Amino acid sequence: MNLFDSINRRKSCRNYTGQPFGKEQLEEIAEAISGFEPLYPDVPLEYRFVTKAKGIFKVQAPHYLIISGQGQEKESENAGFLFQQLILWFDAHNIGSVWLGKTKDIENPSDKDPNGKDIIVIAFGQASESVHRREDEFKRKPINEITDYPADPCIQAVRLAPSGMNLQPWYLEKSGDKLLLYKQSLKPPLSLVYKKTEVDMGIALCHYALACRHFDRPFAFNRKDEEASKKGYRLFGELLTPANLEK
Repeated sequence: MNLFDSINRRKSCRNYTGQPFGKEQLEEIAEAISGFEPLYPDVPLEYRFVTKAKGIFKVQAPHYLIISGQGQEKESENAGFLFQQLILWFDAHNIGSVWLGKTKDIENPSDKDPNGKDIIVIAFGQASESVHRREDEFKRKPINEITDYPADPCIQAVRLAPSGMNLQPWYLEKSGDKLLLYKQSLKPPLSLVYKKTEVDMGIALCHYALACRHFDRPFAFNRKDEEASKKGYRLFGELLTPANLEK
């Protein structure tokens, strides 16, 4: 399924009918997940469906998908990359969804997450509101605030990516035949309460990869973790970009 169209219309949904999905629908979702491509194939992730969760954002949904890892590096961006595909798949199937930070499983918390390895949660179900919006309804930074390369249509897809607290903590800089991807370095007090910027970066990379597929371009990402000359940011990685595009 081509998920690109959903990038331009998907909306975070926080209001649901409460009607749960049946076993067959949940199995269809699990089958869809198995067909998505991870950012890092060698970084395994797990997930589970639960019907009860709690968190400071108080979204009451019939289902929650809890994503967990093994405590390895790169799990958070892998989770964002892989499961943003599910978020867009939900949109394509008129299913509401929303990413939730600061949310926990309350069905079997001690059994399911004994070492605190749950990464993030997605609430989903039949929404009591439209799951779509017009592109002009997105509340996002102007593209010139996230890149010096606004002509790239794949970066235009990144601009519409969701992020925790709508921080949009990324910046893409043209450097020869590469794009340098930077992650914003949060400062206290924000850095003390928000710990999901790596998930956000994975979501942004998912949008970039899907746009590359849509425009028949190669996608390659080389993870970095280095100090950067760009104030307030740290180098997160490098992406290939066609040399024939201009700023």
